[in-house]
Amino acid sequence: MWKDRKRLGILVALGGGVLLLLWYLAPWAVPHRLFGGEGVLLSPFGHHLPQGTLPPGYGDGWLWGVFYPSLAWLAFTLVLAWTPKPARKLFLMGILGLGLFLLTYLLFQASVAQVNAGAERPILRRYSLGLGSYATLAYSLYLLLLARLFSPGGVAFLVRRRGVVVPLFSLLLASLLGGVIVAVMKRAPGEAETLREAWMLKLDLITYTYQLLYSPLVNPSGFLQSLLLATPLIFTGLAVALGFRGGLFNIGAPGQLILGAIAAMLVGVYLPGPRWLVLPLAILAAGLAGGLWGALPGWLKARFGAHEVINTIMLNYIAASLFLFLISSNEYKFFGNTLYLPFKYPGYEARSYEIRPEARIPHWTELLAPGGELSFALPLALLLGFLGYFLTRKSLGHRVLLGLLAGVVGYLVGGLLPGPAVNFGPDLTSVRLNGAFLLALLALLFFHFYVFRTVGGYELRAMGLAPKAAEYGGVLAGRKMVLIMFLAGALAGLAATHYVLGGGIDEYRLKQSLPYSVGFDGIAVALMGQNTPLGVGLAAWLFGILLTGGLQVNLQLGISRELVAVLQALIVLFIAAGGFLPRYFTDPLRAAEVELREESRKREEREETP
Repeated sequence: MWKDRKRLGILVALGGGVLLLLWYLAPWAVPHRLFGGEGVLLSPFGHHLPQGTLPPGYGDGWLWGVFYPSLAWLAFTLVLAWTPKPARKLFLMGILGLGLFLLTYLLFQASVAQVNAGAERPILRRYSLGLGSYATLAYSLYLLLLARLFSPGGVAFLVRRRGVVVPLFSLLLASLLGGVIVAVMKRAPGEAETLREAWMLKLDLITYTYQLLYSPLVNPSGFLQSLLLATPLIFTGLAVALGFRGGLFNIGAPGQLILGAIAAMLVGVYLPGPRWLVLPLAILAAGLAGGLWGALPGWLKARFGAHEVINTIMLNYIAASLFLFLISSNEYKFFGNTLYLPFKYPGYEARSYEIRPEARIPHWTELLAPGGELSFALPLALLLGFLGYFLTRKSLGHRVLLGLLAGVVGYLVGGLLPGPAVNFGPDLTSVRLNGAFLLALLALLFFHFYVFRTVGGYELRAMGLAPKAAEYGGVLAGRKMVLIMFLAGALAGLAATHYVLGGGIDEYRLKQSLPYSVGFDGIAVALMGQNTPLGVGLAAWLFGILLTGGLQVNLQLGISRELVAVLQALIVLFIAAGGFLPRYFTDPLRAAEVELREESRKREEREETP
């Protein structure tokens, strides 16, 4: 007991030391920042003022109203860590620390609002809290984590949630290392007169870089752009995750996406008909073409034992060559004969004809506000769909069917209800987010229900965990391999609907600039998402946020967008290393041992209780 208390006290003291250091070296707030990153940096230990004095109207009195309570809070926390039964006390101190951070934020906002009343103040760009204030938040979360870890069953609690712990810890390590790279590679804006000011400028540079990276979270157009970039990553992440779940490494998502794009183009350009028929057929064609292209390496592995990694890599090259063959030229010579193709649009650029209007996926404004009036179709469809699923007490198939029917009814009824007029600005309407995002959400639901709620999904997971045991239990391994790769390919093929049918880049057509490399990015998304639908969706959105914020980092600070690629690579590296966490976070057998010990402890406690 004393040993655990000593360890906890040391960890709390180490964290407190880091907090004190950051309080001293880092700015607490930036009430005014210029384009390029230089700003007014406020700190209780001394400000950095580019003009020599505080700008007229800016006050720093609120800092002392936060600093002294924070210092008392830290001292009290360090003492409580060495008292008997400290876990619950540290939990309360962590909650109090969150309150202090909230107080800091509110007082800072109030001080800025008094000076800039009525002026446009883009949050996280022109004014923001500094690393000194964020350090209070981080230390509060650290206390909550330690309080849970040193509570009875704390280790088992975290081990059971290792699918969340490992990616988050890997993201933290990648962010720390990325911050070091920024500090080394980029000169801090502003001139420092002392060593402490030099540290303040460097720490502010790192903080501002990450504030810009995550600025899409508080900017409407950036938020929509992050969803736009996340849409294809959801599809390709699911395509890789499904293969991983079945014990297969699907590295062929780029080729499957290309075949899906070709099929969507062929249907969307050359098949006439009404919208209700052509659009579903084009979407179905994209999924079917990608699925068949994915099933081919699955069949080769099942029939000949050829490794799927080699096959999918080679098929990626074949798909890319076929893609260029179709749209780079309409005239080819073979053995003296001329072959004419009808696919390339006239001109020097390698692109197809435009997709017919009937086959285009609607823009997000057309879905939310057709004709300039807010539509209740989608909200009512989602509401009735969820109610129909969760209120039904029959089998899974009946629940899903009833949920879909209720969603269709809600969509039809909601479309008839009149809505208020809305007017979106050009910064929002220019974002090419489209209905393919809804298809991506449906793909997440399909993955969840198929993998975790059906017999076929149980067999798939059994194949991934123990293929010989699954085969002994009656699973037809060859057929299951082909099916897994077909479904994975279909998911990757559907990513093409975002680009070709939804105009996700700039036009409703198949172009040489098709970014099929997102198929490889799906590997990082699947790894960070731990091959779960919720994890894949959140990981894809995170990468979409970083890619969107990377534009602001490049514009404001001149830091290359390759910083985002570095972060992605570091995240994958740390996840592959298990976040350098103890092995019971990465080894299922060790995790089971931890949970068994916890069950034994609970059983002993129950037996001792009279």
